Amino acid sequence: MKNITTALFTLGLLAASGAQAHAADTELTLTVTSIDNHQGTLMVAVFDSADAWSGGSPVAGARIDVSSDTASASLGALPAGQYAIRMYHDVNGNGELDTNLMGIPSEPFAFSNNARGSFGPASWEDSAFEVSGDTATHSVRLD
Repeated sequence: MKNITTALFTLGLLAASGAQAHAADTELTLTVTSIDNHQGTLMVAVFDSADAWSGGSPVAGARIDVSSDTASASLGALPAGQYAIRMYHDVNGNGELDTNLMGIPSEPFAFSNNARGSFGPASWEDSAFEVSGDTATHSVRLD
């Protein structure tokens, strides 16, 4: 379970900016609600395919400082298409998702569409959402 959890939240390209924005790209903003602990950082990764979701690299990411029960940030300009978000709340600021002895996360985490996994991460199919137009906003509840 520890390896699954570690792979689940690998944010190797957290600050990925990719190529320059194109005129047809959509500015994606993430809003996170229900943040219980008003300290630390939200570590966010954005994926653009089922393959990337299952162990590849994110196409965008963000570190969002927490100071209240709601936080939001731009995740950058992305081409129209399907995306999915995984994130965790690094409450203690150690830069990693803390887990218990069984490898179960001990810090809050969430997936786009408020999807839930069963004995592992939520699936791409449950987490994926469409991005199109000039701007898009996606909201996630951190439980």
